[in-house]
Amino acid sequence: MDPILLRALLVVGLVAAVLIVGWLLKRRDGAVREVDQDARLHDDHLAAVGLDLTDAKAGAVLLGSPTCTPCDTVKDVLGQLEEEREGFRWVYADAGEHLRLAEEHRVMRVPTLFMVAPDGRILARTSGVPRHDELRRVLDDDQGAAA
Repeated sequence: MDPILLRALLVVGLVAAVLIVGWLLKRRDGAVREVDQDARLHDDHLAAVGLDLTDAKAGAVLLGSPTCTPCDTVKDVLGQLEEEREGFRWVYADAGEHLRLAEEHRVMRVPTLFMVAPDGRILARTSGVPRHDELRRVLDDDQGAAA
């Protein structure tokens, strides 16, 4: 086979592989993922980040960093949820200041968001910017299960 043709095929194959991997990663970005039913944020973690779920219906912990631009977007989404949902509370925590929490829950990037029930059970988790309607669905599903 002609060496130039072989190189061209190799380049086309590599470009296709990079595009496919990028598409798969983009598709996962911000997706709300259900977690193991036993997964929870323990009281010491909730206290460390300053989230008090006493008399709350649900809450959220957003792990981010000071230079994280997508974190600002997630904060806006959480602020909207807080306005429209009575009993919903959330906090922002710098992942660098809460390494034990990040390591325990295998946080690989920021922003990472944990939606939590009042007992600390993790309802869902996202990495990246979640869609507002998906977070609403998580809260609605939990309220339906609690009823």
